[in-house]
Amino acid sequence: MPSSPWPTDPGDAAWVDIVTRAADRASAAVAAIPPDERGTEVGRGKGGDTTLVIDRDAEAAIVEVLEQAHADGLRFDLISEELGTRSFDGDGTLVVVDPIDGSRNARRGLPEFCISIAVSDGPRLSDVRIALLRHLSTGETIVAVRGQGVRVNGMPRIERAYRGLWLAVVEGASPRRLAGAMPHLAHVSRIRSLGSLALSMAYVALGRLDGLAVLRPGRIVDIAAAALIAAECEVIVVDEDGAPLDAPLTMDWRGAFSIARVPEDVDDLVAATRGGLEAGRR
Repeated sequence: MPSSPWPTDPGDAAWVDIVTRAADRASAAVAAIPPDERGTEVGRGKGGDTTLVIDRDAEAAIVEVLEQAHADGLRFDLISEELGTRSFDGDGTLVVVDPIDGSRNARRGLPEFCISIAVSDGPRLSDVRIALLRHLSTGETIVAVRGQGVRVNGMPRIERAYRGLWLAVVEGASPRRLAGAMPHLAHVSRIRSLGSLALSMAYVALGRLDGLAVLRPGRIVDIAAAALIAAECEVIVVDEDGAPLDAPLTMDWRGAFSIARVPEDVDDLVAATRGGLEAGRR
């Protein structure tokens, strides 16, 4: 484990502790659900998607920890995929939660799904200061603190050399959208689609994948935490027009974007994203 305190700011450290405890509680809640019951439908969330048992139980566990943090004196507002928005006497701090990113994977017994929690001191993506992703199949925990880097399972991230756009990932990968995107990625050696936007973003940031094209608009709950991880790893995140992505932290936002590890790849990934979006509209 690291020998020096991280993060160094006491307020940041307090929030890292809270989101870690929330992830721990949600992980335990998910583990308690029989696998064949995880995909049971129990309603529709404020984000618009069908709510599954796994979504409901993970969110409830996270909210329990946040309720205790509020009882202990913290003030914030919550934006969560299923619950929507809820005020805890907010003072400008926002907590953005996707209790399960990759619910369809979890429903079918596939391993790529995670908890995503972000804490922001303002109303935009660039204001996020704390981020946590917890991969629920492996237990891997990725934490970012604005200005202080990224740690994976408590250790500083491993720097990975860039050797070209060899292994790219696409999300929102319906056959029609893929058909529109692929002409712009023909030079890529391999394509992956994980089914978890947050994990795809984080894996590009960590150098496990080389670039991301999002072919279907995502939501702010999907990306709030992963966007800070990307920023702290100094990868490039741009919208469908190639401009830096700085979305508002609202339930209403929908957007497509691309992530590149080096500037030379931005144009190809943006073109793939736009090709996929256009094909999806036909």
